[in-house]
Amino acid sequence: MFRLFIFLVSYGLMILSLGNLILYLNYRTLGYSWKVVFKFIFQTTEFYMAIGACIILCAVVLDIGFDRSADKL
Repeated sequence: MFRLFIFLVSYGLMILSLGNLILYLNYRTLGYSWKVVFKFIFQTTEFYMAIGACIILCAVVLDIGFDRSADKL
C-alpha cells in the first residue's frame, strides 16, 4: 500500500512539473532564444522535481531499494 502511495505521488509530481516545463517553452514565442529558454528551464524548481519524481518512480516500478524479506513476514 505504501508503494502505491509513493507511486501515485511521484507520478503526480512528474506530470505537474513536466506540464509546467512544457508551458515554459512558450517563452520562445516571445522572442527568447533556445539557449535562454533552456537555461531558464534548467534553473527552475520544476526541473529538479521532475528529475526526482522520475528517479522515485523508476525505483518503485523497478523494485529498487525495497527489502523483499520484509514482504515475507
